[in-house]
Amino acid sequence: MKEIIKLNLGSSSDNFDEIIEMNGHHIHIRSLGVNYNLDIALDLIKRYSDECDAFALSGFILDIKLKNETLSHQMMKRLREAAQGKPILDGNMLRKTAIPWALRRYLEVDHHFLSNKTIAFYTGLVQWSYLSFFEDLQCPLIFGDLYFSMGIPASIKGIEGLETFLKINAPFLTRLKLEKKSIRNFNSTHIKNKIMQPFFDADIFFITESQLKFTELNDLTGKTVIVDRLNKENEDKIFKAGAEKILNLFPPDTHQPRLSSSVIEAILAVTSDTRDLSEEDILHNLQKTEIRPQMLLRNDPHTHNDRFAFIIHPLSKTQIAQIPGFDFLKKSPLLDFAETVASKVPGYHYCKITGIRSEHNGKEISGDLYLLPSTPKMLLNQPAEKVYDSLTNICDMAYKRGAKLIGLGAYTKIVGDAGVTVNKRSPIPVTTGNSLSSAATLWAASYGVDKMGLVTKRNNSYQGTCMVIGATGSIGKICAKILARQWKKIIVVAPRPYKILELVEVLKNFSPETEIVGTTNPNKYSSDCDLIITSTSAQGERVLDIDLVKPGCVICDVSRPFDISLDDAAKRPDILIIASGEVDLPGDVKIEKTIGLEGETVYACLAETALLTLEGTFESFSISRELAYEKVVQIDRLSRKHGIRLSNIMGHTGIISESEIETCRNLALRKLRS
Repeated sequence: MKEIIKLNLGSSSDNFDEIIEMNGHHIHIRSLGVNYNLDIALDLIKRYSDECDAFALSGFILDIKLKNETLSHQMMKRLREAAQGKPILDGNMLRKTAIPWALRRYLEVDHHFLSNKTIAFYTGLVQWSYLSFFEDLQCPLIFGDLYFSMGIPASIKGIEGLETFLKINAPFLTRLKLEKKSIRNFNSTHIKNKIMQPFFDADIFFITESQLKFTELNDLTGKTVIVDRLNKENEDKIFKAGAEKILNLFPPDTHQPRLSSSVIEAILAVTSDTRDLSEEDILHNLQKTEIRPQMLLRNDPHTHNDRFAFIIHPLSKTQIAQIPGFDFLKKSPLLDFAETVASKVPGYHYCKITGIRSEHNGKEISGDLYLLPSTPKMLLNQPAEKVYDSLTNICDMAYKRGAKLIGLGAYTKIVGDAGVTVNKRSPIPVTTGNSLSSAATLWAASYGVDKMGLVTKRNNSYQGTCMVIGATGSIGKICAKILARQWKKIIVVAPRPYKILELVEVLKNFSPETEIVGTTNPNKYSSDCDLIITSTSAQGERVLDIDLVKPGCVICDVSRPFDISLDDAAKRPDILIIASGEVDLPGDVKIEKTIGLEGETVYACLAETALLTLEGTFESFSISRELAYEKVVQIDRLSRKHGIRLSNIMGHTGIISESEIETCRNLALRKLRS
């Protein structure tokens, strides 16, 4: 049977003697406290060096491993000499391999957990071996070593700063006397100065189980804490300091709760098939375990209110005059100039939206709306990188105000790669809202077609023809896919022939029973269509000849500004032209300022961001120009679950009444008869 002696720096009151089973081996472990006495530690090592297979040290000062050298404490040298070649493990190799491994595992679940987050380490001395993991993720790092080790109330910025600190203070650190550490009070008022403030401003705090014994935590309100191991006492301590979340990298084995990192490393060393334990051996063993990092949330309903954020922008020059501070331009000939000037203004917090309450479980959330004062024209004419920077800055602001998810409205999700780059740079997940926009568009389209009552429906399939203009775009493509299973014939339109051919092939495979036609010219088929959906980035330019459209056709206009102009709409009162589906959120919703819609009605893309927050799904649900059919089905189900509904059917000038639809239907019937 293998035997391990664990030497604990602290009190002997925590001694234990037991046999455990791990990796198919029985191992005898004896834990002996030395009461901060080096002579006792030396005597124990000399006494047991012939009897045991390895020593595990807990709480002792570790080697200081810099990039080009290793600085060993004078005490460690004496202990190694006393062991006469018997391995002495401190758990450092295990931590170096296991902590990045565990963090990567968690990042597979929450991709944004470390994105653009500043991480504070109470002392980077112990974490030195795996700090490169955070550096590779480009996380800004702040260290409290000056205060933790030396009582100097100042923070250290970056790995280079920490390395300089360690090199300068190595002679002192390697000769520190072995004694009980005094408590470092990070909550003390005398250390709250400008030099220390960057430490307190960090987003995430990293601390080990052993460091928690000697640390009085600072105010952690709204912060996240990462720990290697966590017991109930320390969990209470962290939440008492105000932390919102704790990521426990290695939840303890309920059968073996007293196994520290040094003991586990010693077990791996004595049971390894190779002579010397390597990082590869540790990684191999980790991959065989069922270890999953555990996220713990603060369980306080009075302080826990999930928030989301959403970015809006003016859809035309005239809407610029509605922005506070620009209202003097309402009757001014300087709108063109104002459009250019406004595009130079950085995004800012616009207003709050409150009172959103789920009909499913009563959960209430709130949101913050941010305004980027650029029209579609200005957004599309700017370099994509400039727009990315503007949007990322807003994401940072939203994160600092407590948002867990942010949505991109209108043309902010069209620029560049449709949110992909912004999502990578944002500290919180980003969604375009296009899944619910697609679903709501189809809700509105079906409502309009059914109200007009001019298309026969058989076995839940419309026995007519529909058309999607802008069918290769994000919303257009997914609408075409869904409509292909709801209509007898579908025509897909886009300006690039090769993209249309690709889409036609996809649709034929997706719905073999449907007649699929692809074209670059919508006017060729518009006289046959019962439903037309337009989803383009034409910025108000004409996308079809309204005079050629079939009487009684329903046109659902997704684009903002509208693809169908007000003048064209006025020419054809026999056609029902409706906006894409705007929706009503559940609850007693209040929006502090106008977003360009009547009452408390919101855009479907905004509603998706709120809906995901109600569901507690903080992920980049709709991103890029490729939407998943399954996600549109899922968001449709979630909408019904939480109570999001199609709002009043809107047109160019406001709500379209039942009598107006009836008038449109009667005019269409007369034209069709004649």
